Amino acid sequence: MGIPPTRSEGPGGPPARETTVEELLEMVSRLSANDPHAQCRVGTGPLAPVAQALNTLSTQLVGGRTRVSEAFGLQALVEQAPNMMLACEPDGRIRFMNFTLPGFVLGEVMNLNVYHFIAPHEHERVKPIIQHVLETGEPAGYEIHSIVKPGPEWFAVRVGAIRAGQEIVGFTMILTDISDLKQTQARLEQSNQELESFAYVASHDLQEPLRKIQTFGDRLKKTSGEKMGPEGLDYLERMMGAASRMRRLIDDLLSFARLSSQARPFSSVDLQALAREVLGDLETAIERAGATVTLGELPTLDADPTQLRQLLQNLVSNALKFRREDVAPSVSLQATVNEQTQQCELRVEDNGIGFEEKYAERIFQVFQRLHGRGSKYEGTGIGLAICRKIVERHGGSIRAHSSPGNGAAFIASLPLKQYASK
Repeated sequence: MGIPPTRSEGPGGPPARETTVEELLEMVSRLSANDPHAQCRVGTGPLAPVAQALNTLSTQLVGGRTRVSEAFGLQALVEQAPNMMLACEPDGRIRFMNFTLPGFVLGEVMNLNVYHFIAPHEHERVKPIIQHVLETGEPAGYEIHSIVKPGPEWFAVRVGAIRAGQEIVGFTMILTDISDLKQTQARLEQSNQELESFAYVASHDLQEPLRKIQTFGDRLKKTSGEKMGPEGLDYLERMMGAASRMRRLIDDLLSFARLSSQARPFSSVDLQALAREVLGDLETAIERAGATVTLGELPTLDADPTQLRQLLQNLVSNALKFRREDVAPSVSLQATVNEQTQQCELRVEDNGIGFEEKYAERIFQVFQRLHGRGSKYEGTGIGLAICRKIVERHGGSIRAHSSPGNGAAFIASLPLKQYASK
């Protein structure tokens, strides 16, 4: 079955644009690259019939390569796949390619090195990934910006091993065009950045009026407290309490916004040493709660040290805060490492009040609290949202398990290695 010609304008849509010489040249370039999905926009004007003819030629070329008996075989799967497929020797020399990029023909590309099509500054990132596949046989992947124009801007690349018996003799690469996905991602990141900037500015600008409310409230209490009477003092205390809660909320909002605006590059972090420092910072709170903290063996991983410190501090502080009155608090920090997936699973457990499992997702959302303002468990509902944002920035995930009266466990899964800064 042929591929229908591409028409970008239709009835009721915007006025049709003329087919351009540039579009025709790109189509010819894609045909010479053996691209089975090459199609040209058919617009208006004198060049429109040429575009239509090239589309027909593309359909005939694709159909001519495959007999009906082979239409569902391996050859059709490779030749007509929407993904570019390569087979390379260990040093990167291309030995097979199902179709190539616009501007190249297969004969020119064969026996070239695959690194010829990768920007020099990306070699340091890509070579270890391919080497890992050649050494272990485990598939891996990465995303990369294309340096070949015209053509897709971004590719997702999956790398796999080629085996001959027990020996790995090369590697395969499957490239998927993710240009549209990257554009959508860029728009979302810009939108998020604008929202974070707004939150930061709004929170920052609210601090000054709050400082004045607290300052003048303190002054009013000291100079005129005796004249105000019990009712007036009660109103003043409520006002001061509300201002104090608002101040904590603004501080937490600023911390949440700064996770992106003040993020640091990843570096090697000794999680064991960092956890000891965090427990040292929380020493007074631990003693006041009468808590016992057990620290297991923690690994070294690539991370933003400041954010990882905040993650540990928030989780341990939570464990100390939500304790049972009749039981001495017990908190443990443990970690397990999966060598196969290169993932670290950090686990913070306590014997506190716990919560119902149905709230395990809700507690990581901004401003979500399971205890009302009048309860003894103070907070703004941002601490765990900060934890999730930190973990996700590191390419990981976080979850929680609990039941009322039986404590809680927070598990953060983090990659040991970061191949790109986030």
